[in-house]
Amino acid sequence: MTLHAPIRPAAPEAVLAHGGRLRGVWESGLRVFRGVRYALAPYGARRFLPPVAVPAWSGVRDAVAFAPMAPQLARAALAGAPVQGGEDCLALNIWAPEAGAGEHLPVMVWVHGGGFFRGSASDPLYDGAAFARQGIVFVSLQYRLGVDGFLHVQDVTANRGLLDQVAALKWVQDHIHAVGGDPARVTVFGQSAGAGALACLLGMSVAQGLFQRAILQSPSIACQDLADAAAVRMAIAALVGVAPTRDALAAAPLPAVLHAVHRLAAEPALRLQHGIDGRNFFPLRPVVDGTVLPAPPLQAMQHAWACALPSLQVMVGSNADEMRLYHVPGGAVDRVTGAQLQSFADAVGLPANGLQAYAAAAGQGATTPGELLCAVQSDYYYRVPAHRIASMAGALGVKAYLYQFGWRSPQWRGRLGAAHAVELPFVFGNLHSAQGLEFTGACAPQALSDAMHGAWVRFATSGDPGWPAHAQAAPWAMHFNVPSRCVPDPAAAHWCVWEGIL
Repeated sequence: MTLHAPIRPAAPEAVLAHGGRLRGVWESGLRVFRGVRYALAPYGARRFLPPVAVPAWSGVRDAVAFAPMAPQLARAALAGAPVQGGEDCLALNIWAPEAGAGEHLPVMVWVHGGGFFRGSASDPLYDGAAFARQGIVFVSLQYRLGVDGFLHVQDVTANRGLLDQVAALKWVQDHIHAVGGDPARVTVFGQSAGAGALACLLGMSVAQGLFQRAILQSPSIACQDLADAAAVRMAIAALVGVAPTRDALAAAPLPAVLHAVHRLAAEPALRLQHGIDGRNFFPLRPVVDGTVLPAPPLQAMQHAWACALPSLQVMVGSNADEMRLYHVPGGAVDRVTGAQLQSFADAVGLPANGLQAYAAAAGQGATTPGELLCAVQSDYYYRVPAHRIASMAGALGVKAYLYQFGWRSPQWRGRLGAAHAVELPFVFGNLHSAQGLEFTGACAPQALSDAMHGAWVRFATSGDPGWPAHAQAAPWAMHFNVPSRCVPDPAAAHWCVWEGIL
């Protein structure tokens, strides 16, 4: 008798909790579902409103193509540049092993970065196949960006982009079992603005119980208060030439609104002209409105964890040379003046001995104003917040694992270093994607990718990435480099200047 392997269906299907079905595609033995809408298009009558879940349906819907990215302009767009993306953007994508419903596989949900006004889940860098091949159900999600996601407008629900993420996580809770995922084993992870958004969710009551673990890569946790948000709203309205109201902004041409945000992000002098907080590079961020986001992330997390200690594990870290991504490629690092360096130090409240401490720590190395600005800003925006989260978690009984990425990219004549986002192709196992090659070049060490990708998978699977948890008495941290090593990580001598700041 000849034995025959089971015949695989022509296309994978998933039966959701409400009975509707999704039809995806097979890719290298994995089931892939793209462009799965978790909320209705947030435009027209739903503009500036909280997300509305997609109603149940009968029959089969194709899930074979990515949804459009949230409307945005290209990074170097000039006036009149076309809008990228589209209105029906609230969607998620799934990569899953062949195992079907009835399995209880760990789930990882990715939240992309991009300064809260650009980026998408469809970037090939974020392809989830490598995670799915390790027995993970991988989900990437999109959320509203820019004015539609984060502009604070009077009489309008705030932080709509954060509420989109909550809606997507609720979809995961309701439906991920259809592809073998376990809704009780969900790890959320994000980088930069994505990690900052997750830091907000960690302190929001509406997000409690939607995930059990969180990985924050280079968390950008700076938020706006109501005064900052009002200044941004007035600036955008003035640049567009409309009143700073919901109706006027909704009626304004979308390209003009996007270009106003783009200009504010690209032109520091324009931000200062409109009275926007000079400490923040990006004009739109989550707003501490007292309702959706009750307090700044660190305070909200502390309150949430102190009141009801969650069954939660956190992994958090940063890159050694974060701000080189912003200052090296265009040559800005060589144009920074001593006055500009001092101006930033004054803006963030660095004490008088702060810059001297950084210069002393650099020794005979990088002591130009531009190099010192990179070091100070890397700590202010990313490294210090990561350590604060890990230390606070440890003090409150939440297991927290700290890391630092230190591999120095040879790109841009060897000056890029361990810049912001350079760790992403290592984490995703996508070194040879177009963005991966741009960040790392063609000779990135595969062993480092294996180590980082493996740590992320272990954390999602067991809650333990493979090194000791961070504690005040034993501040262990994994340093990812060639070779990687876990060492006690006492604060550097110049870190004392950050006490009381942030």
